[in-house]
Amino acid sequence: MSESWAFVALMAVAMVSCVQIRSAHAQSPIGIDGHIWLDANGEPLPSQDHATIQEMMRSANVVSWESVGRGVAGVEKLVLEHEGIQFHAAFRSVDVSVRVPPASGVRKTTMKYRDAAIFESAAYVMSELLGIGRVPPVVERSVDGQSGTVQIWMEETLPEVDLIQQKMLRPPDGVRWRQQKQIMYVFDNLIANSDRNQGNLLIDHNWNIWFIDHTRAFKRSSKLLNREGITACDRQLWRSLREIDDETIRHHLEPFLESQEITRLISRRRKLIQHIQKLIDKHGEEAVIFDLRPPGTEMADWSN
Repeated sequence: MSESWAFVALMAVAMVSCVQIRSAHAQSPIGIDGHIWLDANGEPLPSQDHATIQEMMRSANVVSWESVGRGVAGVEKLVLEHEGIQFHAAFRSVDVSVRVPPASGVRKTTMKYRDAAIFESAAYVMSELLGIGRVPPVVERSVDGQSGTVQIWMEETLPEVDLIQQKMLRPPDGVRWRQQKQIMYVFDNLIANSDRNQGNLLIDHNWNIWFIDHTRAFKRSSKLLNREGITACDRQLWRSLREIDDETIRHHLEPFLESQEITRLISRRRKLIQHIQKLIDKHGEEAVIFDLRPPGTEMADWSN
């Protein structure tokens, strides 16, 4: 083979590899190793990529729904049907905006507070933009005349609180578990989520931690809510935080957030970068920046 043909062949292989990497990223968010999206019978959905699942949720018929007790967002568990396949989804319709009363004797404009289902879409978009992949796919749609968001149901998972109560919270890799919690701390500080609790952290078979219930996030404050909780950061997330630009954030979040909410998020991103950089300067990069460990071979069984 001539040198010119060898070069062409090498470039072709490189191009195919790049396409495969982009395709893999689109179909399986980084960090969620081995997770399979299931239908109502516990069988894998025919397509596992997020775009197809989102289209199914938009166009599926609503077979039935029931209220779910846990949480503050008035969640309804839907049975949806698309081309003969039934699957579950969570429907949130909360949309409340209030002004926080000022302290006694203080005369100033009060800050607007929102509890909104649309924030679940914003949380999903930010999770994907940063390569976290810890928020289940979600879409906006109406159900029985009510506008809200529909999110794929996390089958065969358990909330962290249930595992604690049943004394089943025994992750086989403690280091990986703590790494995932650090990813959560960074994400929640970024989106100003003060409502994180053990009831809205779902654990799957591979001991991946999933984030749900973000209707009370995206507060109009530039303050980091739990700066002290952040002691380390995933390498990819650290890179994404620094590389993403304000215009990209605004472009992707404008459909879901008001201008002031986006502005405050951008401010919090800068403060996050400053905080993590100070940790690196003080302790060294190897002590602060980590590569998320892959899941082990020991899998949990939540099916029963």
